[in-house]
Amino acid sequence: MIVRLTQWQSHESIGIQAALAAWERHARVVERVPGLRRYVQNHAVPAPDGTPPACAGVGEAWFDDATSALSALQSPEWAAVIEDAETFMDLKTVVATWVEPRLIRDF
Repeated sequence: MIVRLTQWQSHESIGIQAALAAWERHARVVERVPGLRRYVQNHAVPAPDGTPPACAGVGEAWFDDATSALSALQSPEWAAVIEDAETFMDLKTVVATWVEPRLIRDF
């Protein structure tokens, strides 16, 4: 598996709660992406000591391999994902990282 982790901030034109609500609706656009195996939204919360979160959220888009991920990124469905994201995410501050998950231990 290969996973795209996307850390994002809300667009300055809307507040964080409105951005998170838009992100939840955004899932309907993301689920149309070809080859997508799993999609997870991690909504950021304050740290246990109350420190504010560094971002609004971190999305996870899971694919079988790099070939299927590349195909997905070149699809019209992915273009629709980016177009929709522009309405609530500050795309200038998005940090996207590709990872291969390694489960160390399941508790």
